[in-house]
Amino acid sequence: MVRGPVVAPGRPPTSPPGGLEHLSIEDLIRTAGLPRSTFYRLWPAKERFFADLLVELATVSDAHDAMFYPETQVAANEVIEGNLQLLGSHGGRVAVLREAVRVAVRMNFEHFSASVGWRTHVTLITSAGSLVDEDTRGRLVAALQTTEKAFIERTAQFYGSALSALGFSFRPGATAELLAGLGASVVEGLAQRRLVNPDLTDTMMLLPGLDGRPVPWHPAALGFWGVLETLVDLEEHEGGDHDGG
Repeated sequence: MVRGPVVAPGRPPTSPPGGLEHLSIEDLIRTAGLPRSTFYRLWPAKERFFADLLVELATVSDAHDAMFYPETQVAANEVIEGNLQLLGSHGGRVAVLREAVRVAVRMNFEHFSASVGWRTHVTLITSAGSLVDEDTRGRLVAALQTTEKAFIERTAQFYGSALSALGFSFRPGATAELLAGLGASVVEGLAQRRLVNPDLTDTMMLLPGLDGRPVPWHPAALGFWGVLETLVDLEEHEGGDHDGG
């Protein structure tokens, strides 16, 4: 995983982290099709342009959300909807939830491992602390915090709704937001390690699936399931069974 450079004590960087100094302002102006006068009116100094660029890269929008991958939710819902016949019993609901985690988290891991946008996001996080300019650092951190909050809220909403629909609730002190944050830490942490330790991150385990036959579990899915088991009450309670179909 690409990381920001270490800043030498007493030597402020002449450009933002990540080796952007090789970029030519003239090339950027030509690519954007802007008049030179307009560009330099907006950004009188190269450093100010790169500062705004970093903040823009860290800002979430409808067209850009490096943290959120909706296809993961689609995959989880497909598992649940494809096994409605099992939702009438507590054991069946737990089994379907496990399968949804196995499939969706593996997909999530593969997406982040290959995502340029997500790698850029991680680089911005690791680089933020090395920025000497306090204004740029503050703006970048604020943008990253807003992106993080939006991701946690969207993910927690899905987790809470899905678990409630299956008849499960969080243990005292646990929340959907905590599951979203801890679960993402497991998946993204392994995605970062894949570059330097693929033998670890791609070691699959065979465990019983919905029909009892062994199915492959990715380490990210195993880790996420461990977090979920700790935070969510998966025990059977008297009178708890319902018709999930």
